[in-house]
Amino acid sequence: MTGLLLAAGVPLLVAACDREERALGTTRPPDGAQVEARVATASAVDGIVAARCDREARCNNVGGGREYATKDACATRIRAEWRDELNFAECPGGIDSKELNECLQEIRNDDCNNPFDTLGRIVACRSSDLCRATR
Repeated sequence: MTGLLLAAGVPLLVAACDREERALGTTRPPDGAQVEARVATASAVDGIVAARCDREARCNNVGGGREYATKDACATRIRAEWRDELNFAECPGGIDSKELNECLQEIRNDDCNNPFDTLGRIVACRSSDLCRATR
């Protein structure tokens, strides 16, 4: 009887784990398959928030009487801006790490007084570029 329960339970457990891995974007490709690096959406948002708030601090936009009263206020507002852009529903395939790195680099290079740099950052950080296509 125990053997029968074990034989029936193992395939169910494997199927449940596989479904969870697909939902989390952590499934492993078959041997020999080309691997495209991806990042979880929450990690991508965390990276963008940190880079943006570092930029805002560098550009003197954080502090009393400025655009963001504190670094925490900056993080709260920037995170709210990205919450609807990068999430599992919008990016079910996760985030393309190459595109994310380009976005983060644009944020880091964003000159405080150059609107063209800001435009470059906006273009590099579009969710349509960051989200991996599902195939």
